[in-house]
Amino acid sequence: MKIRSARWLVLLFAFSPLLSEAQLRRPGFATIKHEDRTRSDLVQEEGAIYLEGMVEKELPIRVTQSAAVYSTLQGDRWLGNTLPNQNAILLAVSDKAYRIRAKAKQGQVAGWVSKSAVEGLPEGFEASLREFHERYLIVSELIENQQVALGMTVAEVVASIGPPDKRQSRVTNEGRFDSLEYISYERVAQTMTSLDAFGRPAVSTQYIEVESGRVQVEFDNDTVTAISESEGLNFANARGLVTVPPPVYLF
Repeated sequence: MKIRSARWLVLLFAFSPLLSEAQLRRPGFATIKHEDRTRSDLVQEEGAIYLEGMVEKELPIRVTQSAAVYSTLQGDRWLGNTLPNQNAILLAVSDKAYRIRAKAKQGQVAGWVSKSAVEGLPEGFEASLREFHERYLIVSELIENQQVALGMTVAEVVASIGPPDKRQSRVTNEGRFDSLEYISYERVAQTMTSLDAFGRPAVSTQYIEVESGRVQVEFDNDTVTAISESEGLNFANARGLVTVPPPVYLF
């Protein structure tokens, strides 16, 4: 997929929580916030980028030599020495050291080691990781606020505002193009007159759902390129202009 080098200036659109109580999503629609079980209660140290909870799969590395493992970047507590020539898992990156999970002479450990003891990372990995982390923080805030912006992926949009009411996809020589459509409904009261058991007129009120607006999100090769809306939706919580970097791929 070709990634544009320039960052995109985008207008955010948010489904406002201040909508009239009468305005609804279609029946069954909900944005479900699942508990993130990939995160631990580990206190993250300032200045380090932690992969846990940010990337979907673990990143294997190679420990080439025996090295001291410490609990913190300041070397507060020694945990042991790694065994040389073993596979390990990268957990976090700082300017000075790597946090890894590996085998030590004292057993399995997770801590900080010298970068000189680690091999197997792709060329330019740390620069790409910093860009990935920057974008991750921006998109995470959008998802937390249930907002959509140009530059997001299909998965990110669905994570933010839920599954669409309609979806279309097509593939051409130029790539894949997707479109997600979200429909809003409004409850409208209808008054009906009928006869009760004694033949007397009785008035009752029923509510029906009427479409009140649509939002369409268009994608070019898994990246949002356009967001359009019809009348009937309130975007009072739009945050204005922000910059969302293009997707960054670590692997």
